[in-house]
Amino acid sequence: MHLFRRARIPLACLPPPLNQPGNAPDAALEPWRECDVTVDGSRIVAVRDSQAPAPGSAPGRTTDLGGVLVFPGLLEVHTHLDKCHTWDRAPGVHSDFWESVEILEADCPNWTEEDVYRRADFALRSAWAHGTVALRTHLNTNARAGAGAHAALERLQAEWRGRMQLQTVSLFAFQEFFGGEADRIIELSARHRATALGGFPQPGPDLPRQLDEVMAAARELGVGLDFHVDESDLVHAECLRATAEAVLRNQFPHPVACGHNCSLSVQDPARARETLALVKAAGIGIIALPLTNLHLQGRARQPAKPGQRFGAPRTPQWRGLTLLHECIDAGITVACGGDNVRDAFIGWGDFDPVEVYVESVRIAQLDTRLAFSPSVVTTGAAAIMGLPGYGRVAPGSPADLVVFSARKLYSLLARPATPRRFIHGEEFRDTILPDFDEQLSWPRPPSR
Repeated sequence: MHLFRRARIPLACLPPPLNQPGNAPDAALEPWRECDVTVDGSRIVAVRDSQAPAPGSAPGRTTDLGGVLVFPGLLEVHTHLDKCHTWDRAPGVHSDFWESVEILEADCPNWTEEDVYRRADFALRSAWAHGTVALRTHLNTNARAGAGAHAALERLQAEWRGRMQLQTVSLFAFQEFFGGEADRIIELSARHRATALGGFPQPGPDLPRQLDEVMAAARELGVGLDFHVDESDLVHAECLRATAEAVLRNQFPHPVACGHNCSLSVQDPARARETLALVKAAGIGIIALPLTNLHLQGRARQPAKPGQRFGAPRTPQWRGLTLLHECIDAGITVACGGDNVRDAFIGWGDFDPVEVYVESVRIAQLDTRLAFSPSVVTTGAAAIMGLPGYGRVAPGSPADLVVFSARKLYSLLARPATPRRFIHGEEFRDTILPDFDEQLSWPRPPSR
């Protein structure tokens, strides 16, 4: 047993009544509570206010953390381990969304089990070194890709058991599912025990029927849904609304999440409110991907000169952020994810939920909801991923803690590179970020 004293834990990650502001002079500005956390084995067994009378003689060891910020283990709710770290061989220097799709489609024949395993293992070691304890990845699943990625992730799930929860989502375009590939998608999802089906629906008159059939397949598999929807600035793109209507129409019994939802922010406000009411009624979780959508959406160029594919870039005016505040006001569960990392969609990222958290606060102005804000990479992500106890510092939760050297949330937001240590079980654990030089020794796929 190990007692960790004087941990300043965000209110969003504490159980009641500890999740209420304390008596500190800056409690309104700094929504954390200083607590003592007792760990027994791999679980937290007690959390109490540090100002409360200390128990008699606490068994085991005691470590005084000195009043620094402590988050629970962090969650990555939406990423792509089959695509990550392909930038060096398939970059998207001038990419918009659809060009990035084309670049990665050309590279996907290289996504063998060993290729995906090598890149995903590097990614998971990075995520672990940043404090991630649960991660959900989408895997392209169609006639050209999927078998190798699903097999690689099944190996990694076994290797990371006890440290990181890994979930997989079978990602496919609806035209693939309804173009003869449904049996393969379903078979791979079943064989490798995917957490969810994750289609990429497009607007059109057949969408309601398509959603009904995909939901029927997911119901047969006994899994949930995690869709990519409305990743554009098209006002008529209402796949989120159609999904909510289909969930209610089919009384779909499993969890549903929708990522991106960019076009929601360009629609008529009254229409958007109606859509969010449907989303709330359907119990759909909303995942925002601020970093990648900020990078991809709103790209504009001047007309290309003769012989050139791209014109000179123009300053972006619209950045693709969904209606996060409106979702929160509607009582919808929300989370933020890192999405793509070092592939044709975006050339950077490092599977660091702290980066996702800090940039989400800045981009979405979540400083106006600072007490709520940590939930986007903790409790909100855990709820969408169906992981009770994760993202919380509470009795029964996993004993995974991120210990920052900063004492205040505003200090962490000001300096995201603030040093951090990690508790796993009753011990501090070593953290070593893999070196990018390691990738220099990876086999290069043959030219195609």
